[in-house]
Amino acid sequence: MDALALALIAAGVIAVVMGVLRIRGPLATIRRLEQTEANLERYDAWRGKHTELDAEGPTGADEMKAFMRQRAILWGALIVAGAIAVVAGLLLAR
Repeated sequence: MDALALALIAAGVIAVVMGVLRIRGPLATIRRLEQTEANLERYDAWRGKHTELDAEGPTGADEMKAFMRQRAILWGALIVAGAIAVVAGLLLAR
């Protein structure tokens, strides 16, 4: 096995593992914010208040979700790049 192939495989595995570990935080934050938003909507429906949440403009939670989506996309791209490096290393090892 060539040294370049081994280096690509090792770097790819490290990138995939690091990306998977790092993407969990932003995804959990997005999920938590969406659950809170759904809870507020249920409370408003129960209370009888009929207002549009988006009528006032973006909220701080909307901004945080957008930021967390950007972070998730970044770490997702790292995972994809790592997978490509692993496949390239395996193809070079043939």
